[in-house]
Parts: sequence; structure tokens; C-alpha cells
Amino acid sequence: MINFRYHIVSLMAVFLALAVGITMGVTLVSGEANKGLAAQAEQDRKQVQTYREQLAQTKELDKYRDAYAAQVGTQLTAGMLAGSSVALISMPNAPGATVSDLKQAIKDAGGTVASTTSVSADVFDPEKSDQVKKVIEPYSKEYSADDSLAAQVGTLVGRAVLAPQSGVTDQQAKEIGDTLNGQLIKLDRSDDQTAQLAIVVTAAASDPPIDGQRLERHVQFDLALDSRAAGTVIAGPNSTGTDGTDVATVRTDPDSRTVLSTVDVADLRSGVTTVIMAGREQLDGHQGHYGASNADSPAPELPVR
Repeated sequence: MINFRYHIVSLMAVFLALAVGITMGVTLVSGEANKGLAAQAEQDRKQVQTYREQLAQTKELDKYRDAYAAQVGTQLTAGMLAGSSVALISMPNAPGATVSDLKQAIKDAGGTVASTTSVSADVFDPEKSDQVKKVIEPYSKEYSADDSLAAQVGTLVGRAVLAPQSGVTDQQAKEIGDTLNGQLIKLDRSDDQTAQLAIVVTAAASDPPIDGQRLERHVQFDLALDSRAAGTVIAGPNSTGTDGTDVATVRTDPDSRTVLSTVDVADLRSGVTTVIMAGREQLDGHQGHYGASNADSPAPELPVR
């Protein structure tokens, strides 16, 4: 992964190269009177070369870290989800690369991806509430009228793809999924099994950040999902910061912080491994918050299987 230091070194190299060009131009015009500038240009040229070498070294180290994390992570989680099925659920603006990485990691850990669901931003938009209510109203017996709209949708999505014990999806679950699909969600079932574990992939931090009320609605949705599952992990691609993210909101919300697990570095290969470990921990009846920012620890304690 290319980090902040990579960008700093790159910019320094660019500016020094520009300085070298300007200085050499002045030298050509001024001749012998600017020998001092010529010497400075040579010094700057050497400095640019040094930065280029540092940049190349940084890129190689990043490649090594990613390769090491991938190899060790795959070996560490091998068999960790054996016999378990997972529903991957991506929130609005969740990065597809993180979803793909987690899908592969679940398979490498011996688990099965029973379904992949993308949730529409309309679910959390107050201006679209009438449209959302119209879609879910036929299944009003499945959710509480006292719940928020986001929680009601979460309950229905959970009913469609999740169950505490994995089994064959019943007819009502199939019908709910088919009704929501194309309107409030995009649902891709890998087989006819319900999943025990929900892994919810969220968006990266944004500028401007997502407003607090919308984040609260996300958490209400997550808790409703969890009511249908044996465990839920919120996977945030937030290695650059958690301010204004789903992960940070879950960790501070009194209803969710002791129920859901979170990982704030799901965009890193080591973070993908941590999500799998947190999922195993949830299935075993435990939870925690992991990663780099205001977390309980970098990862669950071993052994987690």
C-alpha cells in the first residue's frame, strides 16, 4: 500500500528537480559568474537522486509488507471459518476492492460466501422515506412499527439472507430478497443457504464527512441485521482516519458498542485478516473493536478458533 511518506518523498523529488532545472538555466545565461549556482545545482541533483532511491526503497518495503501480511494472514486464518457461511453486505460508497478482498479471505478461511448485498443510499435518505416505506410495507409483520425506517429495512435484509443457524433459505426469505432486490438493495445469492455471520463493509472517511444523523441510521440498520445473525462485524476501510465513519459511530453508540465488532483497517491486508478473526470471535459469542484508532487492540487475542 502506498503511504503518506511515499507522497512526501515524491513531491520533494519533483520540487528539487524543478529547482535543478531553473538553476541550470540561470547558469547557462550567466556563465562563469554563476559557478556557485552550478555547484548548488549539482548538489540538488544528487539530492534528487537520493530521494528517488528512497522512494524506490519505500515502494519495495510496501510491497514486502503487503505480501508478508497476505501470506501470514492466509496461514493464520486457515480453517477459522470452516463450516460457517457469511453474508457480505456493502453500505453506500463501500470500496469494491475491500469487498473483493474479504470475499477471498472468507474462502481462504474455509467459509462460504452465501450472499453479497449492496445497500442503496436511498434507505438512509429522509427525502426517499415514502418510497422506502412503500417497498417494505407488504412485509410489515416481519418488523416492529416502533423501529426506525433504517432498522425496519435492516430487519428485512437480515430476514432475507441471515439466520443464527445456517440452513436452506425459506420461501418468505426468498420473496423478501426478491422484492427488495433492484429497489433498495442489489442482492447476489451464491447458493440457497442463509448465512450465520454478517460482515458489513462501510465507506472510507469523506470530506465533507457523512452527517451524524445518517451515521446513526447506518448503526440502526446494522443492529437490526445483527438481530437475525449469529454475529456481525463492521469492516471499515479507515486506515487514514475514522472521524465521521460508521466504525467510529458504532464504537461510541451505547446500543452497538457492546454488541457489534468493528475493524477500522479493512483496507489493509492485515486488516482483512483481522476481520476474519473478529468474525470467528463473534460466532463464538464474543466481540471487540480492533485496528489502529481508538480500538481495544490491534486484533483479537489468539487463539480465536
